[in-house]
Amino acid sequence: MATVTATTRMGVTTLTLENGRANAITPEMADALTAAVQALGNIGALVICGAGSFAFCTGSDIGELRRLHDAGEGPGPLLRRESEALEAIAALEIPTIAAVRGLCLGGGLELALCCDLIVAANDARIGFPEVHLGAFPALGGPLRLARRIGVGRAMEMMLDGRDIGADAARNLGLVNRVVPSAEVIREAESWAIRLAQGPRDAFRAIKRSIRAALDLPEAEAIEAMLSEAEAHGSSPDVAEGLRAFDARETPAFWHNRKGSSTL
Repeated sequence: MATVTATTRMGVTTLTLENGRANAITPEMADALTAAVQALGNIGALVICGAGSFAFCTGSDIGELRRLHDAGEGPGPLLRRESEALEAIAALEIPTIAAVRGLCLGGGLELALCCDLIVAANDARIGFPEVHLGAFPALGGPLRLARRIGVGRAMEMMLDGRDIGADAARNLGLVNRVVPSAEVIREAESWAIRLAQGPRDAFRAIKRSIRAALDLPEAEAIEAMLSEAEAHGSSPDVAEGLRAFDARETPAFWHNRKGSSTL
């Protein structure tokens, strides 16, 4: 049975995908992931991982795709449900980290690319093998990969369909950190806990500004950033940052938020 389990501590929620060894995405898992993201409470950061060390996620369940093909329906019903889950993650305004162990392929890599940061095991294998099935990544992978590592490198990964190791992925700028497999979840959660204590309003502004830089002409993107900065100027986080600077103290962003939690 495909499940998505949520655990929360110290302002960070970790969502764990589980579906056999491969953690492939079925319609039920896609719906569960969407529901889990929509149910996130007042947290400061999110970590997404796969159960076990064999795979983070190998993408869409091939058995389900074959069933849809044989029924003459095509992949649309599954892909639409997967896309809803991925877009919910991509739209989050808190820092998000993918903790990748083992295989991270196809839709699994598209899921990881929806996160702001990726921590990978040193033995992880990462790639888009869809071309070997005569298909292509359709859940935002071409867009997000090209934005992250450049058009030429994205073309090479997708046209060849070969997976690469974690160190190669880090050299491309696809992965942020590489650690031993046993340390991946701990590293990602430790990073997320540190970020969760940070200035949430500033993080929100940073993510909006980067998205604007990718989606808008340069002049419009700069204007959007200026408007964001003007609106951010009255944030409680700014007041706390300035106070702590003058007092030569570490700013307590998280603890000064109304309704904050330290679960």
